[in-house]
Amino acid sequence: MRPALLLLLPLAACAPSGTDEATASPAFGSDPAEAEAAAEAVLFGQEGAATEAAVEALSTLRVELDDLGVSHVRVQQLAGGVPVWGGEAIVHFEDDGTLFAVTNDLVPYVVADTTPDYTATEAIELAAELYDRGMGALTAEPTADLWVLPLDGVDHLAWRVQLSRVNFTAGDALPVVFVDAHTGEYLWGYDNLQSATCTGSTNFYGSVSFECYTDGTTYYLENPTDLLATYTWNHTTTSMYYASSTSTVFSSASAVTVNAVEAQYVSKSVDSYYTATFGRNGIDGAGGPAAVTSHGYGFITSSTSYSSNYVNAFWDPTGLYMTYGDGDGVSSGSLTTLDIGGHEMTHGVTQYTANLTYSGEPGGLNESMSDVFGAMVERSVLGASSDVWLVGEDTWTPSVAGDALRYMADPAADGVSKDYYSSTIGSTDVHYSSGVANLAFYLLSEGGSHPRGKSTTVVTGIGADKAAQIWYLALTSYMTSSTSFSGARTATLSAASSLYGATSTEYTQVGNAWTAVGVAGAGSCSTASYSGTSTKKGKTVYAPSSSGTAVTVATQTVSMTGTTAADFDLYLEVKSGRSWSTVATSATSGTSTESISYSGSAGTYRVRVYNKSAAGSYAVSWCK
Repeated sequence: MRPALLLLLPLAACAPSGTDEATASPAFGSDPAEAEAAAEAVLFGQEGAATEAAVEALSTLRVELDDLGVSHVRVQQLAGGVPVWGGEAIVHFEDDGTLFAVTNDLVPYVVADTTPDYTATEAIELAAELYDRGMGALTAEPTADLWVLPLDGVDHLAWRVQLSRVNFTAGDALPVVFVDAHTGEYLWGYDNLQSATCTGSTNFYGSVSFECYTDGTTYYLENPTDLLATYTWNHTTTSMYYASSTSTVFSSASAVTVNAVEAQYVSKSVDSYYTATFGRNGIDGAGGPAAVTSHGYGFITSSTSYSSNYVNAFWDPTGLYMTYGDGDGVSSGSLTTLDIGGHEMTHGVTQYTANLTYSGEPGGLNESMSDVFGAMVERSVLGASSDVWLVGEDTWTPSVAGDALRYMADPAADGVSKDYYSSTIGSTDVHYSSGVANLAFYLLSEGGSHPRGKSTTVVTGIGADKAAQIWYLALTSYMTSSTSFSGARTATLSAASSLYGATSTEYTQVGNAWTAVGVAGAGSCSTASYSGTSTKKGKTVYAPSSSGTAVTVATQTVSMTGTTAADFDLYLEVKSGRSWSTVATSATSGTSTESISYSGSAGTYRVRVYNKSAAGSYAVSWCK
């Protein structure tokens, strides 16, 4: 059973027991005029930093009483009755009314003509023209108010125009644009969406920067632009918690934090690869799925530090989020690597496209697709190298140099993965049967022949970028939940034909790559010849042997010629469990010239020659 998904949110700040914020008053009274007068007495008096000549006027914004009994009077600077941007001060009073401190950001000697030549409506129209999405993309009515904006030594009268495009989707923005109220020119602007650029350390990729969400005091591993977030299990299996920091620099002292930062970096890298390479918007193609909703946004979710010493990572097809263990330090370190993250998120892409059943041959293809695009994500970030074709090499068995979890260029190097198709491959664990398709993709990308000589086909590499385009199109447009290895050959050939043409080099090499790993094309066959002598009536001879051979084509043909005086019969048999069944027979009486044409599913087949009457030689031609 998967753990329940519970995001624990921080509680809102509460006043200490015995404090009533609604009725508390500053020592000098609750009258705003009295508060303003007290603040002005400080700011314009000998104790303050302003003078009446330097600052024209002040207006009280609010008066607050904190838990320690200190009153804070916040004032806004005015010029000609218009607020001055950035011109604020806070005067802090002890509970007995004596001065505690002054926070002074007033702007001295402001001079501006405060009668606008452009109206608020005109300023809004001008600001919207500057916003590349246009008025039609706005989700709320724009607002405009007048400010004096000190900028580059000049005091401008400006309309502050606030625009809103917030659908809680990628690309949200809250543009703030300042338009000169006399000339209509753009002066300055910023995006008021509450995000920041944060940095943090990773296990494998050094220090990285990333977009983070902030409420002004806390920074979260949430990217409100791309809708990506990472949370931590804190070594539990029941609850997720925020991964956060009190500054834009996330702590490198905590392994839990480092692993979460790395997962967020990996998530962004995977998302960027799919967006830039295929134009895909999120895992589901529609900007999601949003597994966790936080701060008003639905985030594509990663979770880290699951359980303790957990040596695994997985995509949860029900909860629709990624989970990473920290490893045990022996079998693996943290599983938050680029290729593993790409692998897990690709399981999500597969779920929303072909939805390959996670069992049998479709399951092996499902795993292979994740290995392939995990490798492509790593390559997109770190560049092409031999490490691209190693799965989990950064984290696997930290004390053993140069090894990996799986080897795409030589799958059998791990001692368990398959590198050549057989009819029984569907009974192999999907992580190991994936080696057949992994090797096909590697050969198509890099070129070469089977690393262990199990076929003689030589593949001319077309490059990883083209190979990835073919594999992605096949996954998203030509495969179904039950696609077999033979079906994958057909699907990738269809994709290659669509992208490059049926007579292209790319199309030809896709076929060669599959042939090199023993996956022949449906409807096509290659001919093998066998010959021998049957010396005794009632004797059976098998071709190529009694153990048979893998066949993936839809239609097989078998023909036999033999000694004229003999009478040999011909049988085609398929393996079923530990036994064999005859699926086609040619037994013409009195002759050794026989032929069979049989259409059926992939499997392990053998030809049986039966001596019905006399000794003699025979020759069999089997197109399979």
